[in-house]
Amino acid sequence: MKKIYLLKHTDPSYEATTDFIKGDPHNILPARRCPACGRPVSMLPWAPPFRAELETWGKRFGDMAFGSGDDILVSERFKDLWLKSGLVGLEGFEPVEIVKVVRRGKRFKDPPPAYVRVAAQRSQAAFDDVSSGVQWLEPPSPRCDVCRVGGNAKGWERIVLEEEPKENIFTVRGLGAWVLVDEHFKRFIEAHGLLNCPLVPAEEAAHWF
Repeated sequence: MKKIYLLKHTDPSYEATTDFIKGDPHNILPARRCPACGRPVSMLPWAPPFRAELETWGKRFGDMAFGSGDDILVSERFKDLWLKSGLVGLEGFEPVEIVKVVRRGKRFKDPPPAYVRVAAQRSQAAFDDVSSGVQWLEPPSPRCDVCRVGGNAKGWERIVLEEEPKENIFTVRGLGAWVLVDEHFKRFIEAHGLLNCPLVPAEEAAHWF
């Protein structure tokens, strides 16, 4: 199986850490639901028009910016490189209006790049909760075999998947909105020097709520 990484979100120590919140007023859509059991399998999707407030913690703007939910902002440079790369797993690419910038770290004066909104596609691959060392507050019994939603986890020791995903960036069944990437995505961001794309090897991606 190809090597998998967790796409980590905010890390204030990173030189180009960039977050965002949805600008008001904003529109949301109903959550996507499992076709088998009807349970929600996504956060509430953001709907156009897309307006965002940026928050920076370093001395540069990132090529990726993270907020709550499934949405990610990527720079126009990222978009152009991605569309030429042959990689798969991102959808959307709708323009975003930046309505405010709050600089928490270095007070650099550069204007923000143009951003577009994207979301990672949902893979058919599934989270292996046994091999991942999940500890439960409330075990998932019974749980839908299609979406794997159910239970109340304390956390996990690592991230292990049951099968190899076809996408290069993706979410998986049973792991909510956590975004994963593969080794090809890692080489893509390293080859182009893309900023604010911090990755954690899946075998080290422990998380406790």
